[in-house]
Amino acid sequence: MIDPRRVLRALAEHWALLEPLCERFDAGTLSLVELRKQLALQLPEGSPAEVTALLDMWIRLDILVPVAKSPNRFELNAQIHDFLAYLRREHRLGLCLEIEAYLRHLERLAGHILDAFEVRDAQDLARQLRLLDMRVRDVLKKLANDEQALVGVAERAKTSDRQIPLRQRYAEVLATWDEYVEPMIQLVAADGAFEQGVRRVEQVLLKLLGEQQRLGQLVDDDLLLRTHARILEMQGIAQLTLRRARELLLPLREEARRHNAVTRGAALALATIRRKGLDAVPQAALPLFSRPQSNFLGSASQVEAYVYALARFEAKPTQFPKASASRRGAPPRAPRTAREMLERCEQALPLPDLMLWLLEQESEGATDELLYWFSRLSRDARFQRERLERRDYLTTEHQLSLSSYALVGRPNA
Repeated sequence: MIDPRRVLRALAEHWALLEPLCERFDAGTLSLVELRKQLALQLPEGSPAEVTALLDMWIRLDILVPVAKSPNRFELNAQIHDFLAYLRREHRLGLCLEIEAYLRHLERLAGHILDAFEVRDAQDLARQLRLLDMRVRDVLKKLANDEQALVGVAERAKTSDRQIPLRQRYAEVLATWDEYVEPMIQLVAADGAFEQGVRRVEQVLLKLLGEQQRLGQLVDDDLLLRTHARILEMQGIAQLTLRRARELLLPLREEARRHNAVTRGAALALATIRRKGLDAVPQAALPLFSRPQSNFLGSASQVEAYVYALARFEAKPTQFPKASASRRGAPPRAPRTAREMLERCEQALPLPDLMLWLLEQESEGATDELLYWFSRLSRDARFQRERLERRDYLTTEHQLSLSSYALVGRPNA
């Protein structure tokens, strides 16, 4: 067993040397010669013997481990690497399948908990509950790490070099959406594996609480309640992580898709122009060649005259009628209601021509109003209609050509 105090002391003492190496190890492994060169650059006054002693100590403490089948190449211990990444607040996006694997393990642990309770094995029941609690904490830790990693993906896409094409700048965003967010949406859906797994584990814990009250206590209820509360917290954090991922990456993904569509359309248009000339492209696809009046004022003299007219504009005063003045002419007639028109039409049955009757009743009516009453009366269920031949009708505004109806009342009306 390696003394943890020696490992922590070495990390604290040599942090200035290990931190730059972390970035190099992120890109791959390093040979012994490359390690010596890196340490020689950071220790200009150190002798080769001191560099060798430092590397030997890191290897003995398992801070550096040899690569499989390449004993002359080294990499950081995975646990040390994760610990240093945590200290440097670096977050690497994991796989959505890891969460699904954790859920399967939680369901298996829930089955072991039921088996231990049935045989009344208190020690095994407490052990399985502790394992369940640890796995739930692992899921919570992974979700928190994934959320921070998604923030890093979005920030790198926004702050990358603008000279790089948009598809290359947003390549990580598109890959993250396809490989993590889309599977996460399916996993955390209402009928997905996440909700179903959480529901099964929750039912086991609630059943265990009820059975303990009925049959007697095997483990402390606080352990069950704490695990149950942590499972509900895991369920809520998964929803929040997915929402955060959508808020961060969906606008960038849509921007990349719009850019790809515009680029593809422009390439097709240019290819058509090169082959067949400008006339081959529809004019609707060339908005840049138009100059609408809404955003173009004209020459400098026109702009000057326009601004001068605005500066000297004076609105005409509105003349309101006096309250004591008598109104000229007949008062305006209120519009007829549907009940009134139906009653008048029933009283006038049979009607040989509905449109002629409407013109007689509403001689000063507008064309749209006449057409409304024609449609309303001809479709009413209390009348039987018979289509007439097409002819012309004159209103106060227009000449209409339509096929009118002859209306009679229904026998059972």
